[in-house]
Amino acid sequence: MLRENPMFKKMIATGEERMSKIASQLLSNERFMGALQKAVTAGMEAKGTLERAAQTALSAMNIPTASDVKKLESKIEELEKVFEGLSSKIAELQKKEGASPTH
Repeated sequence: MLRENPMFKKMIATGEERMSKIASQLLSNERFMGALQKAVTAGMEAKGTLERAAQTALSAMNIPTASDVKKLESKIEELEKVFEGLSSKIAELQKKEGASPTH
């Protein structure tokens, strides 16, 4: 009901207009954009530093990292393929032995 009040609607519209002007002014301000870019870059660098520190700590405690687990998963998949190939070759040899006459 409050949202339908004409005075409330006008206040919202005025607030939106002012916020739009402020945002436009900030985006066109080179100093603000430079500071924002520096803040984002610093945040990204901090994230990278934190990730490297976490990997080092996990490694020191002999706890695998996500990349270690992914490497192991790919090695397991490779071994499964090799095992499947060997299993099919063994099955073929067993069929041949069963089909050949015994001495």
